[in-house]
This record gives sequence, structure tokens and C-alpha cells, in this order.
Amino acid sequence: MQFPIAIKHERKTIRLQVEKIEETETTEKFRVIAKNQSFVLQNNRPVILAKRLKYLPIKWKVVEGGYHHQYILDLITKEIEKKLR
Repeated sequence: MQFPIAIKHERKTIRLQVEKIEETETTEKFRVIAKNQSFVLQNNRPVILAKRLKYLPIKWKVVEGGYHHQYILDLITKEIEKKLR
């Protein structure tokens, strides 16, 4: 599954490509691709859906690639969650 997202940061729109690369019973992994770098995000959404805890927040973490801007990561994960609904 592949889809585009766009985030706004400092009056700029950043367009990113997101690709779901793996799904297990407990985790999902997404590759986020920008112009010059990519990184992999992992979440626990399948566990939350299996236990029907839809009000529990999804926990995200970077498992591959070195991206350390927490504010931008929060924007990216919120956009991915919007697309997954």
C-alpha cells in the first residue's frame, strides 16, 4: 500500500511518499520517502485494533534511518493516521 502525504512546516508544504512495508499481528512498518532520504516508522496499531481499544493512542517509533526532529515526526505520524482511518 502506497500513498502520498503533505505536511506544513514553517510556511512550506513538504510532500512525502509513504509505503506500508510490513504488517504482523503486533506491528506495522511504514517507509517514509522524501527527496533525499527515507526512514522506517513502526507502530502498534494491529494490537490496538485486535483488542478493540480504539481510544488508546498509537505508539510510533523510528526503527531505521536517523530522523530526530520530533515535531516533524509528530506531523508525519498524524497524517499517516488520518490516511489509515
